[in-house]
Amino acid sequence: MHIGIATDTFLPRVNGVMKSIMTFTEQFRSMGHKVTIFAPRFPEAKVDEEDLWRFPSFYLFFNPEDRLPNPYAGESKRKLKAIADLKLDIMHTQTPFTLGYMMARRCGKLNIPLVHTYHTMFEAYMPHYFPILPRVFDKPFVGWFSRRCCNLHDAVVVPSTSIAEVMKDYKVKPPVKVIPTGINIEPFRNVDGARMRKKLGFADDEKILLSMGRVAGEKNIPFLFDVLQKLESRQPRARLVIAGQGPALESVKADCKKRKLDEKVMFIGLLNRKDWADLYAAADLQLLASVTETQGLVLTEAMAAGTPCVAVAAMGVRDVMAAGGGIAVSLNVDEFTDAVNRLLTDEKLYQEKLVEAKKQATEWSARSKAEQMLANYETVIAAKKAQG
Repeated sequence: MHIGIATDTFLPRVNGVMKSIMTFTEQFRSMGHKVTIFAPRFPEAKVDEEDLWRFPSFYLFFNPEDRLPNPYAGESKRKLKAIADLKLDIMHTQTPFTLGYMMARRCGKLNIPLVHTYHTMFEAYMPHYFPILPRVFDKPFVGWFSRRCCNLHDAVVVPSTSIAEVMKDYKVKPPVKVIPTGINIEPFRNVDGARMRKKLGFADDEKILLSMGRVAGEKNIPFLFDVLQKLESRQPRARLVIAGQGPALESVKADCKKRKLDEKVMFIGLLNRKDWADLYAAADLQLLASVTETQGLVLTEAMAAGTPCVAVAAMGVRDVMAAGGGIAVSLNVDEFTDAVNRLLTDEKLYQEKLVEAKKQATEWSARSKAEQMLANYETVIAAKKAQG
């Protein structure tokens, strides 16, 4: 099968959408399928590569990490026209913006079967990226925008049951299938948490609370500072490690300094693949306070490394935490703090959650999720052929 994947965000930008694309792509290719990716051009990633088409792009003043593909450039028009020569069996768009929309329109005209993954709960992101807009417009606008994109496709994929309900609420017409992004278990088979603890300078008796992921407003990291402050009298040796980058990094650092938490919080930015996996294993707990996660990949990654989680039970996190692997709580500082403290003090409970975490991880393997996605592709292709 020749699979096309179109996205408005891609390497060198690192986020959940990019991770999902690469996870599925690696599995598809390992199973003998051809994958061609269509993505924006970045200043540090200017040229096309084998099976990767880069499109001219704009700078985004409100989100400088990203680029917006330019649909009007002559090169973009030539590449869109050349899609017909690739003989794609299916096109899978990952984002609803310019390149995703252009590709859906072009492939629709070519009668190529179309699938879209709705990765992001845009309604929850509106206050962070468009704060000047009246909030009463968020849901109607996002609902219209999402419906407009999804209805161009033959099928929609969502990462959790909660997002499937949102699609129903938005009155999306194509069939909706829940297929989460799996995780590659291999990097977590031989993790060395002790090595990473030593590298970062942690003493044996210090407790590492990890916030792995993008540093953005919707990730709600200041909430974890509240938890850390409330935890101080009960867990004086607890430290918070924030691993990642993002548009809110400087404001989060400023908040940390204002609270005088500099000695309790460590910012370490992005990591190489080995350190990334070992840091999960080095942590005592992975924490997630975001209420906008459509899946929460960092939770399944932590579980694969044998690290229990404490997370806010919102959106896709409910699916990930349904079978255990940690404690899911409401967005309440006291409740979150109590959950962290229980896991750090109750060894029996901690071991139970650790066993659950490892079991959970095996059920979220990248291979099994890729097989589900391929089966979905085949269903969409067959339905398209039946329509004539």
